[in-house]
Amino acid sequence: MHPSRRNCVHSGTSGRLASTTTDDIDALVARLKDRPSVVLHFHGGLVDDVLGFVTAERLAPVYEAAGAEPVFFVWSSGLLETLRGNLPQILSEGVFQTLLNRVVRFASGIVFQQPGQRALGSFTVPSTRAVARELALLRTGQEPYARLTPPAEVPALSEAERVRITADLAADTELAERNREIVGSVLRSAPATTAARDIDGGRAAVATLMSPDTVAELAAETADAENRRAVVTSALLVRKTVRVVSAVVARFRHRTDHGLYPTVVEEILREFYLANVGAAVWDAMKRQTADTFADAAEPRAGRYFLDRFSRLLASGSRPRVTLVGHSAGAVFIGNLLTDLARRRADADDPLPADFRVHDVVLLAPACTVGHLAGVVRRQAELFDRLRMFTMTDAAERADQLVPFLYPRSLLYFVSGVLERGPEGETAVSPLAGMQRWFTAEGDTDGADVRDLRAFLRADAGRTVWSPVDGGPGLTSGARSHAGFDDDPEVLASLARMLAD
Repeated sequence: MHPSRRNCVHSGTSGRLASTTTDDIDALVARLKDRPSVVLHFHGGLVDDVLGFVTAERLAPVYEAAGAEPVFFVWSSGLLETLRGNLPQILSEGVFQTLLNRVVRFASGIVFQQPGQRALGSFTVPSTRAVARELALLRTGQEPYARLTPPAEVPALSEAERVRITADLAADTELAERNREIVGSVLRSAPATTAARDIDGGRAAVATLMSPDTVAELAAETADAENRRAVVTSALLVRKTVRVVSAVVARFRHRTDHGLYPTVVEEILREFYLANVGAAVWDAMKRQTADTFADAAEPRAGRYFLDRFSRLLASGSRPRVTLVGHSAGAVFIGNLLTDLARRRADADDPLPADFRVHDVVLLAPACTVGHLAGVVRRQAELFDRLRMFTMTDAAERADQLVPFLYPRSLLYFVSGVLERGPEGETAVSPLAGMQRWFTAEGDTDGADVRDLRAFLRADAGRTVWSPVDGGPGLTSGARSHAGFDDDPEVLASLARMLAD
């Protein structure tokens, strides 16, 4: 093994060992014997294997200088490649821009009007040109509609409003042309039958990164149409667009919106583009952090490490253990703590019953509030101290994932697009690293939000809202999601915590 990787546990698909072998882990754990302090570091989901090893090489001297022996868990998600490759292309597509204009048009007309003015569907709808002028603010670095404030109560979309929007969209010739382009992207490779030529209308097909299932549904509906030569907007496209408008209004109603423009972008992506914006990668990445602790015939990286580490602890070696997780590394830590709890409950496991982790340090955690609340409820007896370094909401908003197109941070994007609910459905979920859930109390707060908020507020040292000078161990200068594991002030705070 290369010297720079000797302190790394490298896992691949389903948490299986990758370039690391069981012999490597045996040797690594043997080196931890009688060490006074050990850091287990978990990088984030935007980092691939190569960058994971680079991160380990960069941080190893930092931890060693603080008197700790580091162990780096290196894994890969591919999320960064997906977002960099697909998201700018999607947001620039002609069909996306048309959908954006239409949804913004109706959503702004509904959300920003007083409830009484919306009686019987009589809300005022701005023109498509007026919306286009507002969206043009993006080119100057301004966020459309950011200056407007919705009323305190935003009613749900009424049936009268739904009927009006449906009728308007059904007669929309530009939306109809976009539908033909989407269908044409399927027919390019189809035999040049009369039906195919009729549907395509002789126009050049336009490629789209819409989810394949959505494109196939639209194509099938168009193929079944009686009058294939007519420029008619797909009923399915209309229904889906109305559904997006309704979802945007509902998020303002339940105060889970991220501002009008970002919320519209998120809901269009969830309805039309979910397969190509990283949702599957995000799900697979989270599964990988759990699968690495699975009991399987073929050794899993996390489980094998803990098997050997438990034996080391049982032999009498008791280093002070610190867990550090950046971004999705927080999900990894939650799963590790779950496995430690399982071991403590198993009388046959060598893990000492009184073993505790000294510190859990989360850097811009991308786990959900529900995930971290569950860790605090079920595994709090496994650690002495928890500290979260993450950005203020102002800094989070300024850390734009795709400048001029999506003016929010990665955590906003994961929260608004990639997360799923308890039934596996896409669902807007507050993330632990987002300050907005922590400060915005309301009647819709669930038990997870209330419990985690109470836990974090019980000790001021549990949260470090960056950028801030909070004194030794409580200072951070990070102003970007990716900046927490190389910010000098965060690293100095970590070193101080290791010395406490």
